[in-house]
Amino acid sequence: MASVSQDNRIFDVSYQYCCIWDEIAFCEISRWEKDIQACKNDVILNTGKKEWILLTDKRSFYIEIKDIRRHMWIGKPISAMGKEKLQHREKLPIIPIMYARCKKSMEYLDPLIRQYALDIDYEQNKIYAIKSVAGSGKTTTLIKLAEENEDKKILYLAFNKAIVSEIRKKKPKNLWPKTFDAFTRQLFIDKFPHNECNIQDLKPYTMGQIYPWFKNKPFKLKLAFVTKYNEFCKDINYTEMSVFMKHKYPNSSPFTKKHLIKMWTDTRNKRLITFDSLRKLAFVQNWFKDYVDENYDMIFIDEAQDFDPLMLEMLLKDTTVPKVFVGDPRQAIYEWRGAINAFERLPEKTFIMEFYTTWRIGNPACERIREEFEDCWMIAGSDHETFFHNDETPTDKYDYLFRSWRHLLQTAAKMPNIWINDFSKKKPHIKKLHEILQTYGLNEEDKAKYEDDLPNFLLKLDAHELNTLISNIERNLVSKNKATCRMYTIHAYKGMENNNIRVFNDIDHEEEENIYYVALTRGKQNIYLNDVPSDEKAEAPYGIMADYPNKKIWDMLRMR
Repeated sequence: MASVSQDNRIFDVSYQYCCIWDEIAFCEISRWEKDIQACKNDVILNTGKKEWILLTDKRSFYIEIKDIRRHMWIGKPISAMGKEKLQHREKLPIIPIMYARCKKSMEYLDPLIRQYALDIDYEQNKIYAIKSVAGSGKTTTLIKLAEENEDKKILYLAFNKAIVSEIRKKKPKNLWPKTFDAFTRQLFIDKFPHNECNIQDLKPYTMGQIYPWFKNKPFKLKLAFVTKYNEFCKDINYTEMSVFMKHKYPNSSPFTKKHLIKMWTDTRNKRLITFDSLRKLAFVQNWFKDYVDENYDMIFIDEAQDFDPLMLEMLLKDTTVPKVFVGDPRQAIYEWRGAINAFERLPEKTFIMEFYTTWRIGNPACERIREEFEDCWMIAGSDHETFFHNDETPTDKYDYLFRSWRHLLQTAAKMPNIWINDFSKKKPHIKKLHEILQTYGLNEEDKAKYEDDLPNFLLKLDAHELNTLISNIERNLVSKNKATCRMYTIHAYKGMENNNIRVFNDIDHEEEENIYYVALTRGKQNIYLNDVPSDEKAEAPYGIMADYPNKKIWDMLRMR
């Protein structure tokens, strides 16, 4: 049995797992925990290796190392003492990275890992990833990382125009921000300088302009061609339309197959160019190969949880420069439009770092969010407080977030002094969609193209009911700066924040956990959680009560 030395300072932990990361030593906690906590002197751990450990913190920490969660002490590596210093012993293993798995370890490791991300050498043919919680300052980190690598020309890629515009305002000279679409368009122009890059908007209502045969043909026929063409363009498994149709739609008519093959032939001949088909051409013809490596020294990929599958394949297979994927896996909410969570598809050897601190959300709300989601490793970094409010109405101006356009519209029809994000563009779309649905109905394939239940809702309304709903909303609308309440869908609000956020109760907490997380992490001072309004409980317009799937969860929250 191991014994304690006479000076009560040296403890034998040679039978415990110990390691070193970035000049910090870690030791799995043994039976000495109570003795060490009670010790008033410095504590030294005899690891049985060349390096012993001088404890710098007697608290215990939960840390994940190589997929194993361990209960550990943290200290400083020192040389072995006494006679053992002269004995030939092996060194403590050095590990590449570790992950915090408790509040104390998050507080300890977060600033160290952030600095580590700036200091390490990013190597050719290696892939790096930073999992960063909501409000963690990832844009600031990327800018700092670019500044630390000022001798490198860095390509910054993101899907969202707003994010690219934001980083352009702050970017150092060596950072080149581009959206996916802008970058592939630039590739086309550079590779084919004699061809015009006329991007066409391929929609059912434009099919007749592009291909005269489709003029005056049924909407559903045109929609079917557009849908299949876009599906092929987003598919990473097929490079030829004929093979795609054979495996995916073997029962299609000869005319359908023939015309879709013609559409793809036109694309290859630069006659039919859409943003989706540009990415497909880049994928099929390996546009990234050599071009990226010759023009850039490094790539930053922002919002990697909402990535394009073709872009990911090209970056992984056709580039050798170091790549840094950054994002929050919990904010992956755009699968319905074909986006993928790149973190789930990165190679096993990807070097992954984690940032835990949010400067947006203070306690006690941050604590509650961490408890609400399993394995949510997030801590508050700001001194300001953030509070949850259940079934209360904000007294100051606020942003109101909805899972669906349906509930946004129904609520907007009853609330004065409101502003609705993008309503001027959404209104004609809603009217057109209603007209199409009333004529052609809705199938499961059509439903999958929408982020919410708007089509189902519109199917239940006749033209008079829809016009009445829109008229009621327009009576309540004011300008954005005069509005007491500004309304958004959660999908549109991702990446944004406000002091006061109100979240409508139309989210299925269990089935739509990421959407729920995005909604809860937008508020800086106050987060208001709504129950079903009492007047809607009584009236239940258009079967509204059937669409409150998480009622039990909200009852639970209200009881806390």
